[in-house]
Amino acid sequence: MNTIRNRVFGFVGLALALLPTAAIAEFKPSAELRSACMGDAIKLCSASLFNMDSLHACLMAKKSEVSPGCRAQYDAESKNAAK
Repeated sequence: MNTIRNRVFGFVGLALALLPTAAIAEFKPSAELRSACMGDAIKLCSASLFNMDSLHACLMAKKSEVSPGCRAQYDAESKNAAK
């Protein structure tokens, strides 16, 4: 069980690390945002893990369900992006 979970976390981490570097990805999360929201992304939006824009939309749609740390990081990055 632990090896499967470790593989899933490793794969998701790799996917989240590599997807923002793709030229087609519009949304580019920071390392802090990826770290704060990885668990929420796996738990709430596992079907969207391979498309960063879809993952972003999913997390925003389920913003009331994400962890407080993830929500705070999203809010902080949204304020910085608006500037």
